[in-house]
Amino acid sequence: MKLATYRQAWPLDTVVCPCDVELVEVLEIMEVRGKTLFHFGTGSHHVVGRSLPRPTSRNKVLAVTANREEYEAYIDLVTEDPEIAKLYKVIFCDIYTLSGDILPVFDFVSLFHLCEFYKPERNRYAPLDDEALLALMIERTARGGLLAFYTGSCAYSKARPLIEEEGRRGLIRKLTRHKHLDIYSKL
Repeated sequence: MKLATYRQAWPLDTVVCPCDVELVEVLEIMEVRGKTLFHFGTGSHHVVGRSLPRPTSRNKVLAVTANREEYEAYIDLVTEDPEIAKLYKVIFCDIYTLSGDILPVFDFVSLFHLCEFYKPERNRYAPLDDEALLALMIERTARGGLLAFYTGSCAYSKARPLIEEEGRRGLIRKLTRHKHLDIYSKL
């Protein structure tokens, strides 16, 4: 079995998927500055990474993609603008292979694509499913840190019960909504 990768890169199309642009807006509105973020799914546009060098931001982002074209777009981006390279790191991986042993603690986590990609046959090599991925990312979020979920996701109807269960367990609570993003705080 090979690592699960995705052939389709995501160009910026705010009509179909505005979540990354809305995340940049949330970071500005909530005055998130100098924080460490995790971002699931970069898109070939890398809108989140491109927003970082602003003097007001100074956030640092670790993002994941399982698309070769998106990863190559990242390489081109940081080659052309090394200032972005200091603040924005993208790893090429199947997110379901992540481990808490290698992840730092984050101040802000975006899980816009929760429940979109998991396939049970990955159990042969990937230790996580979507429930375990959510639990891991909550664990790796600092107390009082924020988590963002995209309500326009094609799989939000599957993700919402997982998110709500973590709320019932007292691990997170919903703070607000910005356009298509639900923002939670880790308790």
